[in-house]
Amino acid sequence: MSFTQEEDIRRRSAPQEIAAEASSEFSRTPSFDELWGRPMRPVARQAPEVKRDRAPIVAAIIAIIIGATAMIAMRERIVRIAPPLATTYRALGMPVNLAGLELRDVRSRIVMDGARRVLVTEGEIVNIRRDRNAVPAISLAVRGTNGLDRYRWTAPAPKSRLDAGEKIAFRARLASPPEDGAEVLVRFAKLDAEKGQAPTYR
Repeated sequence: MSFTQEEDIRRRSAPQEIAAEASSEFSRTPSFDELWGRPMRPVARQAPEVKRDRAPIVAAIIAIIIGATAMIAMRERIVRIAPPLATTYRALGMPVNLAGLELRDVRSRIVMDGARRVLVTEGEIVNIRRDRNAVPAISLAVRGTNGLDRYRWTAPAPKSRLDAGEKIAFRARLASPPEDGAEVLVRFAKLDAEKGQAPTYR
């Protein structure tokens, strides 16, 4: 075997060197930039829509409606506990009738009884409640042109109690009324004494 053939066999049997690069990092998946050569933009996340809880608002509205309805339906009881509120209800167009009675068709006139002048006041008392109702006495006052009381007196009601919806006529007389009397005010005596808001008639 020639030297040339021997050298060729030695070269083939020798291990071939391959270029390699060492790294102490752990193996990882290639990034987007490494694979595609361009930066990856983060996907913007849409903020979740904030839903406002309307339950407290609805509850407040319902509470106001219920409260207002109760104040209207129970205004008589409320005014009995707090009489000054009667003015507020009247201003709102909802006068409170604590007596549950109404004075209707009230009229006054001067008649002559011989040589004596007599003031006659007539009208009707109506029970507006749905049950039997007590009827207090009637308070009458003669006022002068200056608006001041000239004479005040009380007349008994013709009946102490009225059934639901019942009405009864009343008549009160005053002999020798004040000469300067200009008007007569009529109301229920019990409520008048308690400073209630009873109907007043002239």
